[in-house]
Amino acid sequence: MALRTRLSEQIGVDIPLMQSGMGGIGPITLARLAAAISEAGALGTVAHPALVLEVSELDEEHIDKCVAEVVQQVREGIRLAVSLTSKPLAINVRIAQEQPDAPAVLRAILEERERDPRVREQLRVLTTSGGHPRMYGMNGLFRDSGMLHFHAVSNVRHALAAQAEGVDGVIATGFEAAGHVGHQPVHTFVLVPSVVAAVDLPVLCAGGVVDGAALAGALTLGAQMGYMGSRFLASEESEYNDANKKLIVSASETDTEVVPAFYGPGRFIKNGFTEEIRRMEANNISTRERMRVEGAAMRRGALEGDLETGMMVGGQGIGRVREILPAAEIVRRVAAEAEESLDRVRDCIIR
Repeated sequence: MALRTRLSEQIGVDIPLMQSGMGGIGPITLARLAAAISEAGALGTVAHPALVLEVSELDEEHIDKCVAEVVQQVREGIRLAVSLTSKPLAINVRIAQEQPDAPAVLRAILEERERDPRVREQLRVLTTSGGHPRMYGMNGLFRDSGMLHFHAVSNVRHALAAQAEGVDGVIATGFEAAGHVGHQPVHTFVLVPSVVAAVDLPVLCAGGVVDGAALAGALTLGAQMGYMGSRFLASEESEYNDANKKLIVSASETDTEVVPAFYGPGRFIKNGFTEEIRRMEANNISTRERMRVEGAAMRRGALEGDLETGMMVGGQGIGRVREILPAAEIVRRVAAEAEESLDRVRDCIIR
């Protein structure tokens, strides 16, 4: 059985599976991972590097310098990914108002597509998250450029708002997911079919998609693609520190928690970092200071592997991740397991 959907065919990939944005940290763009995933037949995503502002008092000149560094990292990530595969690729941008680099990053993506015909051919999908789908008024520019635009949503109201802005698809992100989640806990099994029924757009399913059984479930709920993060984080090509990967492999489904991150709730693996964030919230610490603390924790976790005080990324699905594998093998197994799961459903139905 071919695991293809209308959306996967429109994008040009063999398997209806997409790597999530996975919030690149510092210079991390996950370009090698994205290329490996795309080369294996799914859709890899170049990550938006984090704007790490670890200094308490920041002037505009320093912020502008940090923004310029992120933009250059994005350009380099796009060029590296395109050099490693000839298959379609995506890119994620966090567009929250607390991301002063977002407009510049969006412009850089358009410029890279204009500069290089290979980028224009391969970089086919933009995913946005963490902010309003109006995207600083740039929706029309991306639509005219030929890119598909998918926006992450956590409830039906947000999905309808995204549709009204003219996006090409929505990523229904259940409360199980890693990283930023909705303010109200709506889980994947409720969220995805509700969004599918509400919008006239392709829906991607995020939250708990870590294996083929979950992908099969996403498809039966009406999604046209699965959106996978934690499973790919624990891959050989992932640039996250090995300590984060090993922690995912050893963790259970109860080892994560949602904390009030600086621009919305976020799910991370429990440790001293999540405890600190709760203390800061209780003490009404400013957004800028929380952004600084989280930036430092990102670095300690993703780059240095500090299990005690670093930000350790993972969704509830990590309880089903048991080994670190090459990205291509993850894609192969997920596709095979999804086909087996769908066949098993057919076999158990009495007609």
